[in-house]
Formats: sequence, structure tokens, C-alpha cells
Amino acid sequence: MTPALSISDLSSATLTGARQIALPTLGFAAAFVAAIALMVWGAEVFPQTMAGSVGFLLVVMVAVGSHSLFSAAMYQRLVPFEGTLLNAAWKLTLAWILITVVAAILFTAIVLFFSLIGSSLGVVSGEAGQDITDMTAQMREGGTFYPLFALFLLTLLGVFWFAVRMMLFAVATASRGTVHVFRTWAWTKGYALPMAIGAMAFIVLPVSLLGYAATSVTGLSQSAAVSAGLVALVQLPAAWLGHAYAAAVYNRLAPSEPAAA
Repeated sequence: MTPALSISDLSSATLTGARQIALPTLGFAAAFVAAIALMVWGAEVFPQTMAGSVGFLLVVMVAVGSHSLFSAAMYQRLVPFEGTLLNAAWKLTLAWILITVVAAILFTAIVLFFSLIGSSLGVVSGEAGQDITDMTAQMREGGTFYPLFALFLLTLLGVFWFAVRMMLFAVATASRGTVHVFRTWAWTKGYALPMAIGAMAFIVLPVSLLGYAATSVTGLSQSAAVSAGLVALVQLPAAWLGHAYAAAVYNRLAPSEPAAA
């Protein structure tokens, strides 16, 4: 029987899950916030030498590891969990590295595509230092602005659809103790619309609103590291909501056997 995704059911499960994980994962959340501040501090203080690069790489690894531990700790309380927390965090790190490579390739392809389209339509000017407003005016006069803008919006929609279809890779990896990235693609087939509505409500909207709120706290300190830590702190409710939502979808769509992926 094909499982159904009810928006009201997902909303209830997400809010319940977020309340369920908030207090138990506060320690991991605090470590993550501190690691973000440490990473920004390292970017400021480490010299541009080989030793400085190694030192900065180490603090980046600490930030990535703390993120994976925080994420795994949340999923551990929301979904069936195989293996240890450390193993789940390690697998999550590998999965995020893989998805970052895929995202970088996708981003590069999109940039190249629009560069080629812009060049073929005569958007790219040979004048050095041309202002973006001049280019926009040039595109309007040539009749290429609106077609390119529509194509850009369609591309953004396609990227969002791809992100929604890939949304279960992290929770599946943490839950099953093995890297799941493209294996989850088949699980979300036919569910893009309800998943997208939930993603807008429980991921995009909280991140956007809290991001706007975070702008008011960045001026509280002269230190970029402290400001970064404050921003990460403000975004914690979005992390709880986002993980609870992904877990709610996973619990309804994931097959019982990993081999069925």
C-alpha cells in the first residue's frame, strides 16, 4: 500500500518532535554554537601560512563534527536508530561531503549555463567594470530580461524540487548507520508537492524569519566570532523544526528494508 502524506499529520508530528528533542539536545546544540564561533575566530586569527591553514582546517573539522553530532543526536530521538551515535555522526559527515560535491557540480553547471545563455543573447558586455543596472537596462532594451528572468525562476524551482526530493538523505543515513544519499530518491517519488509545502513551512520560513531576527544580534558584539555564535544560537529552533520535519516524513515513507531503497 502506498503511504499517504497528510499536511496536518506532518505538522502535528513535526511540532511534537521539535518539542521532544529541544531540551535533550541542548548540550549538543551548545557545542555546535561554540564550534561555529571557533571556526569564525580561526578564520580571523590564523595566519596565511601552511601552519595557519592546518589550524583553520582543524577548527573547520571540529565545526563539521559538532554539526553531525548535533544532527545525529536529534535523529536518535525521532527515528529508529541502528548503531552508535558516533557512527551515525561519522556517516552523516561522509553523506554531507558527498551532497556538497553534488551541489557544487550542480551550481557550477547552472552558472555555466546562464553564462552561455547570456553570452549568446548579447548580455555580457565587453566593457570593464560595467554596472549591474547598466546590464539590466541593456537586457530590457534587447528584450532578453524577462525570458532570462523566467528561466532563472524556473531554475530556482527546479533546484528547490531537487532539494525536496533529496531531503531524506541525512535522516536515513543517521537512522540506518550507512551513507544514504541517492538511495532515498525513490522513496520521495510522487510526494514532492506535500513535502515542498512542509519544507516551506518548517524549514524555509523558520530559517528566513530567524535569519532576519539574527541580523539584530550581529551588532551586539565587535567580534565576528561572537556574532556568528549568536546567529547560530538564534537559528537553533529552525534546526529542531527542520530535523523533526525530516524525521516525520522519513517515518512515513522509508521502506522497512534498506535493500528496498
